[in-house]
Amino acid sequence: MDIGNPKHRPAPGQVAQTLLTAIMITVGNLDILDTWLEVRTGSNLVDLDYESIPAAAPPQAEAPETAIRPPPQGS
Repeated sequence: MDIGNPKHRPAPGQVAQTLLTAIMITVGNLDILDTWLEVRTGSNLVDLDYESIPAAAPPQAEAPETAIRPPPQGS
């Protein structure tokens, strides 16, 4: 599909409306999960719960000599 063709583009405002709907659903789901947690455990989620999750480790870069394959050997 050629997205450069105006016939295939979404109507003006449709992308923004789709993103807004997705954000509203996400917020609604978080509210439902928080209510479920409060009913089950008697506590709510707080910012500290998110801060205690360790950040993902950055990817380790390979040394240049190991990242490059050696040239093929003659037969």
